[in-house]
Amino acid sequence: MITSRDAAIGALVSLVASAYPWKSGPSRKLKLWSDVPPAARPACFVFEGGLESYTWSEGAVAKRVIEPKLFIYLSAKGDSVGASLLDGVMDALDQAFALKGADLGLGRNTLAGTVYSGRIDGKVLKDPGDLDGDALLVVPVRLVLA
Repeated sequence: MITSRDAAIGALVSLVASAYPWKSGPSRKLKLWSDVPPAARPACFVFEGGLESYTWSEGAVAKRVIEPKLFIYLSAKGDSVGASLLDGVMDALDQAFALKGADLGLGRNTLAGTVYSGRIDGKVLKDPGDLDGDALLVVPVRLVLA
């Protein structure tokens, strides 16, 4: 069975939606900071631009790799410690992507059987918002589709 890109991203959105108490999102349409007021944060957006690749083995079916990014906006105004807020979101995402159930035996997160594997993969950009009160996380995700 070949998984559609929309189904894979939909599974990612479902996983991320249950990971943290977002006030906005997760949405598949990225917004600018100016369009997300502090009262609507924490906000999460799944950005689908960027690279997509194919990996071939001996078989006739390629593994397609899509690499969306999670853009997460938080308000770190006043006495809030932005770094602590970012750490809380990352801890929640780590827990959401942790292997559970049948995925434990496979050794990979299949996003409830939707993808071959899905994980946070790469360097996370963290801006705690110390200077302006606008905290930001950009979390790279790697989804391998069969």
